[in-house]
Amino acid sequence: MQKDRTSILLIGSGRLARHLNYWNSLLQSPNTLITWNRSDSIASLNQNLAKASIVWLAISDSAIVPFYEQHLAAAKNTFVHFSGALNDARLLSAHPLMSFPHELFTNSVYENIHFALTGPVDLNEVLPGFKNSFSALTAENKSLYHALCVVSGNFPQLLWSETFPQLQKWQIPEKAFANYIKQITENFIQLKGNAVTGPIVRKDFSTIEKNLAALSQTNLQKLYQVFTQTFLKEPKV
Repeated sequence: MQKDRTSILLIGSGRLARHLNYWNSLLQSPNTLITWNRSDSIASLNQNLAKASIVWLAISDSAIVPFYEQHLAAAKNTFVHFSGALNDARLLSAHPLMSFPHELFTNSVYENIHFALTGPVDLNEVLPGFKNSFSALTAENKSLYHALCVVSGNFPQLLWSETFPQLQKWQIPEKAFANYIKQITENFIQLKGNAVTGPIVRKDFSTIEKNLAALSQTNLQKLYQVFTQTFLKEPKV
């Protein structure tokens, strides 16, 4: 006998909500998904809460707790949010370790996304039917976990956003730059810390000084100095 599908209320209409909706549709036995967003009435929200056992809160971090306290606190559903930073004992957390673009993924990409769980002991408690890998993350470690995600995921993109426009001025092809960052990323995946090259690793103080001088009119000089101070004793200039 086939097990009844879980009824889930998906709250939100942004990028993550779109991915979750599509992702659920790709499951071998998709959950019954009910959707609600701020353009719908509160009356319909309450009606949908009565139909669902689990509620996915796919809304902005800053809105999660106020929305829960205003509209959901009296309900008996299982409430799940997907924020890597937020911790609230009243809510379960399942943070997907992935950056979600506007475009939807293929099933093979979704299947390989890892979840960090705070509260639930098994992914099936909050995302029934999802076969993804997961690990437990204590509430005490969430802030550091999220900070590390930001540093590793966002900081490189900010650096590339600063460097690529300058390289374009010298007719460096976009494809060439893409090949470069793809390869250095692949090198790290394969070799971890042993993949790092360049003057800081070589302790090439002469080149570091020249780099700092060349960056004097850019936003990158201070960043270069901080990296040098952090990973190597700063050269005397």
